[in-house]
Amino acid sequence: MNKAPLWVLAGVILALAGVSIWLDRAFREPAAPVAPNTTSATIGFPTVAATAFPDVEGRPQSLGQWQGKLLVVNFWATWCAPCREEMPIFDAIHQKYSAKNVQIVGIAADTASKVTEFQKSTPVRYPLLVGPTDAMELSKRLGNRIGVLPHTVIFSADGKLLLAKLGPFTKVELESIIAENTVK
Repeated sequence: MNKAPLWVLAGVILALAGVSIWLDRAFREPAAPVAPNTTSATIGFPTVAATAFPDVEGRPQSLGQWQGKLLVVNFWATWCAPCREEMPIFDAIHQKYSAKNVQIVGIAADTASKVTEFQKSTPVRYPLLVGPTDAMELSKRLGNRIGVLPHTVIFSADGKLLLAKLGPFTKVELESIIAENTVK
């Protein structure tokens, strides 16, 4: 019997195991602040502020309307299980901190009809915008080189990129970052 196919199979299994371990760590590591000049984002807040996406009713919404607030932009999709799981966390944080100059915005890499249907089972009270291809393009320009969802970026009230994170947030993790960067 030829042993070459067994070696190839073993190599494929090891490669898949390595990718699985890497993805598991990528989604479980706590978020770390982005150090100045080390982010892989290719655009700054002025470009983000000038960007607009339609809401679920089709009305264009500029991200610049939330300039001057701590802005949490979450890229997600209805088919993304980790995205769906963190939506109630974002909603609770939005309710708690919206009066403290914090704005959460979800940008779905999905259609308005799918987002509207999703909201029937998981209502959220922060703005949800849609852009099946444009959302992922902006996400990539903000450092999501591999196109993984969820992807969240947080801008300070003065437009500095505070954090970019791939994978879901825990409530404690997100609340800690927001509390550290809002006026007491």
